[in-house]
Amino acid sequence: MEPAPELIALFERFMASWTALDADRAMDAISHHPGLRFIGPDPDEWWDGFDQVSALVRAQLYEMGELGGITFESDQVTAWKEGTVGWISFRGQASIASTEPRQVRGTAIVHEDGAFWRFVHWHLAFTVTNEEALGTELTTAVDELLVLVQDLGPPVSGMSADGVVIIMFTDLEGSTALMESLGEDRWLELLAWHDAIVKQQTAVFGGTIVKGQGDGFMLAFPAAGSAAACAMAIQRALDGGWDGVPVPARIGLHLGNAKAESGDFFGRTVVVAARIASAAVGGEILISEDVLESLAGAFPLERARSISLKGLPGDHVAFPLQWR
Repeated sequence: MEPAPELIALFERFMASWTALDADRAMDAISHHPGLRFIGPDPDEWWDGFDQVSALVRAQLYEMGELGGITFESDQVTAWKEGTVGWISFRGQASIASTEPRQVRGTAIVHEDGAFWRFVHWHLAFTVTNEEALGTELTTAVDELLVLVQDLGPPVSGMSADGVVIIMFTDLEGSTALMESLGEDRWLELLAWHDAIVKQQTAVFGGTIVKGQGDGFMLAFPAAGSAAACAMAIQRALDGGWDGVPVPARIGLHLGNAKAESGDFFGRTVVVAARIASAAVGGEILISEDVLESLAGAFPLERARSISLKGLPGDHVAFPLQWR
């Protein structure tokens, strides 16, 4: 299993064809597989087979055009693949003509169809609270669940079966100056927004929050691919800034053996990861050579650079991970 940026590109092209009301381009991304199924938010939107999906997509795009067109802006898109099958999850805001945007989310399954990836399953839904749908509230806050998880003891879930752990450090560049310019109240609001993003993405990608460190975090992951994908998702979520204020995060990753004790990790692996994060600039993800080897070319990288790590002799090589 590995992250799949090409599937994110497929999703973006597909949604662009919808907003352009281009039925031919939309249908070119849909498979003729007999198991094809599209599920929409309306109770009657349960469509099977290419002929049915094609007819209804064309009809809906025509009707949307008559109403004034459709807009869609994604908040988050993630994609993974294994062999000839991939899956995509997404959320965003959608509206038709001048109607108020509504939050939508969905999932899709794709498969290799000759030289191309095409959709074989699509599920789109409008968001509705549990209280509206079920008449009662249920636990939904990821950060509350993470607090419960952290109370269970040492973060051994961050380790792989062979005892290797990927350590990630994050922090905000220029946080002191930012705090001074915003004032304490707005700074705390920004920090809460930032913390929620890091916690949510860590949970999504199977990581463990080891500890918070003022304006940053120490995180642990059992797999390099998950850690790298999480770092990219965090940077993408922070990229638009908060209330018009840029939020430049520095992220560093290293892997190796580490000692887990009293809910924390210790050892050289932790020190190297922290130093690599310190060597990054705002908006950058730096990974060590060990992480690079574990990723085995699954992620795009920029040119390697030599860095010095405080307290560690010699020169070291770090690799910026492309996430934009």
